[in-house]
Amino acid sequence: MQPQQRFSLRSIGRRLTATFWLPLAVGMLLTIGLGYLPLDAQTPGIPETVSRCIPQQTRQPIVRSELIGSSRLQGKDYYLLATYTENSQAPTNLIIAVTNGRCEEVFFNPMGDRIPFASVVPQSVAQQLTLARFRREIQRLGKDRFQQQVRQGAASTQNPTWFAEEVWALRQLGITVPANVQVQQ
Repeated sequence: MQPQQRFSLRSIGRRLTATFWLPLAVGMLLTIGLGYLPLDAQTPGIPETVSRCIPQQTRQPIVRSELIGSSRLQGKDYYLLATYTENSQAPTNLIIAVTNGRCEEVFFNPMGDRIPFASVVPQSVAQQLTLARFRREIQRLGKDRFQQQVRQGAASTQNPTWFAEEVWALRQLGITVPANVQVQQ
């Protein structure tokens, strides 16, 4: 005859704890670990050549990147990406150029200063990348809400100055540029 096993609340609690907490802990580690995968594992739609040029050593680590748009000029491909850091909801613009399979960071603005793309890439490329950025915003907000934000942005300062590529892109999208906007060439 086998000895009768005694179950106490303590032994049941230990078994439940081991059964419950182990999968929970493993699941949490996997979830947390996914945030630290190489960037190219987190960036669907971004070509591998471009992924290699996403800055790895930044003041605040980049945790996610999204491809906004691209433009090609004279054998060089330009990619506009929105990059996100751990503690920021607002994206940072990053432009990467690729020529013959080699990439270079052309523009990265983690401080969020207003700098025209045309100061670092040809005007036609700046226009196309800005057009892609505005199209993305229209997809996110809707055209009416986007137009409203354009009007509010122009009304919020006395003499609003916008970059030529911004005004060009707005007009391409059929967005009315407020009359008080001055264009910076």
